[in-house]
Amino acid sequence: MTPTKPRLFLVVLATTVASQNGVVAAGDPVRNFRTRPSAEQRLLPVVDHPIPVQIALVFGARILDYVFNLCEGRIDFLERLSDNLLMIIISYLDIDDIASLSFTSHRFSKLCMSDRLWEPIVEAANEITPAMKALAQDHSWRQTFFTKKLQLRKKKRISENRAGNQ
Repeated sequence: MTPTKPRLFLVVLATTVASQNGVVAAGDPVRNFRTRPSAEQRLLPVVDHPIPVQIALVFGARILDYVFNLCEGRIDFLERLSDNLLMIIISYLDIDDIASLSFTSHRFSKLCMSDRLWEPIVEAANEITPAMKALAQDHSWRQTFFTKKLQLRKKKRISENRAGNQ
C-alpha cells in the first residue's frame, strides 16, 4: 500500500467556490491528482473565519485574488503562463508595446527589462560589434539598444542638417 498525504483542494466552478480535503497517493504526479474523498469531505473547514479569510490562510493572498477575479469574470491568461512562453510572446511586440507592458505588473517589468529579451532584439536590429558586446556586459542589452538608437538618430539629424545647409 502506497503512503498517502492529506491535501486540501480549492475547487472553483462557475457557480461555486469550494475547498475540500482529499487524499492523494504520494507517488501521484502533481498534474494528475486523483483524489479520493476523505472521511471529512466538506465545503471549507468549520472555522470562525469567513471563506475568503480561510482561502487566504490556506492558499495565500495571490490565489485569493485570482479566485475573486475568476468569480468576477476577469481571467488573466498571461499571468498564468511560464516565463519562457511569455518571453516568446513579448519578443513579437513593438518597442512601445513592450514599454507599456512593463508597467502592468512587477513580473512583466522584470521580463521586459531582462537581457534574455533584449539581446535578440539588438542582434536583429544591428550588427553586433565587440564594443557593443562589452557595453552590454557592463550595462544591459536594453541600454545598448537604446544607446545605438539614439546614436543613429543623432547621425540622421546631422546628415539632414548638412543636406539642408547645402
